[in-house]
Amino acid sequence: KMAEAFSNKFVRAVGIVTTVTGGSIGVTTNKITGISTTGIGVSDFVDNTNYLAGTKISTIGAGQVVVDRNSTNTAAATNQSLTFLGVTTAYTSAAATKSILIGGTFANNTGSSVNLSVETWDQSASVGVCIASKIPVPTGSSFVISDTGKTLLEANDEVRVYCDTANGIDVNLSILTG
Repeated sequence: KMAEAFSNKFVRAVGIVTTVTGGSIGVTTNKITGISTTGIGVSDFVDNTNYLAGTKISTIGAGQVVVDRNSTNTAAATNQSLTFLGVTTAYTSAAATKSILIGGTFANNTGSSVNLSVETWDQSASVGVCIASKIPVPTGSSFVISDTGKTLLEANDEVRVYCDTANGIDVNLSILTG
């Protein structure tokens, strides 16, 4: 039997934001064209009204990206301003270890409201699922993942955080490992 241990994981100033203009989004498509791809990466979230929250970049090509969901627009959308939210891995469960996310606090660092998404990444299945999506965190406030719902993380699984404001959120996660 392995020993159990509680720990806190801290990440300061989470929030990687890249905005591009001039993008084109076709009807129910997973492709965004006509953009600069400088500063964006695979697994970045797409923050645009034509895509559901949690839509991620799958591949990057010359002047375009492919995302993991189709757009929701019913007419072609051109000259779009698109925001891409970069991923920050706040915690990775150690190899050959299981961890339980007991709770977490996400504090707003800014003078304005920010939006926060928290994702668990299942390494063995290569899939991520949001446990909090586009949560508004007012200035001077925080968002708390409570102890009412524990999240089990297997070996190498991750807790990932996205914020729509550069350096906008401080993260404190409470973890049980063993």
